[in-house]
Amino acid sequence: MHSIQSPQLKATFSTYGARLLGFEVDGLDVGFGTPLNEEHASWDPSAGITCGRHAGRISGAQFPLDGEIIKLVPNRDGFQLHGGPHGFGSLIWNASQTDSEITFTLTSPDGDQGFPGELHAKAVYGLRGNVMWAELTATTSKPTVVNLTNHAYWNLAGPSAGKDAAFSQEVMMNASRRLVTNDKLLPSGEFADVAGTDFDFRTLRPVARAYDHCFVMDGPRSEMKHVLTQRDPGSGRRMEVWSSECAIQFYTAIHWNESLPGKGRPLQQHQAIAIEPQNVPDAPNHPGFPSSILRPGTTYRNRIEWRFS
Repeated sequence: MHSIQSPQLKATFSTYGARLLGFEVDGLDVGFGTPLNEEHASWDPSAGITCGRHAGRISGAQFPLDGEIIKLVPNRDGFQLHGGPHGFGSLIWNASQTDSEITFTLTSPDGDQGFPGELHAKAVYGLRGNVMWAELTATTSKPTVVNLTNHAYWNLAGPSAGKDAAFSQEVMMNASRRLVTNDKLLPSGEFADVAGTDFDFRTLRPVARAYDHCFVMDGPRSEMKHVLTQRDPGSGRRMEVWSSECAIQFYTAIHWNESLPGKGRPLQQHQAIAIEPQNVPDAPNHPGFPSSILRPGTTYRNRIEWRFS
């Protein structure tokens, strides 16, 4: 395990998936999803990971690129999720650190999980004062697609949070639209306005129910912007999320149950919220979506900041 800290914050990581294991705010752990050990086989496979090559679902486990159909390795019912059965979250990353930063690096070979190009990925996590940041970058030897994010689960109430505790957390998202999906949560290619629906989080309000949906952020892609605020009504503890990406996958741990270990006790359904700033899922299959194509000589970048008060 690797840890970094500031006077206000402490973050603990594993090289397995470049994964956030715990996150303390003034001594209280508000990060959920894994125990603080290295028994990887029992963990939730996605909790806290640096997710890639392509976060989210890719329908049909394939996509067109420069006139060819690229076939991927599926790991769900006919589609690929979070980079495939051996995505970045299941790999051991190289790590180095200073007092305030941890740098994870990974080389993904040409053809890994079906993706073309040798990809060099880097995830730099750092702390300063009341802010944690992630700088996620990648370069490639051939045209390919990339969508990196962090898949941490949060509940600002801390360790006392139990079943359904995510529903009482308050959330604001700067998102006027959401992605429309089918019963497998695969995008239809359409976006829907959130106004007048229970997808409207443009003002701070309780989460109230289960979600596994992609929200499209207002504001330009590639520029840092305030995308989400989460607040615990009991303590008043607050987290602002900033990102240079265009969307957030918002997921209330629907699949968690007592077969999955947490810190000192099993995980509980709807105990915490995964907040995943990224490009929209299935972008390679929809010309109208923001592109996730990466070409040689260019660098993919997603910067995420978590600001606490």
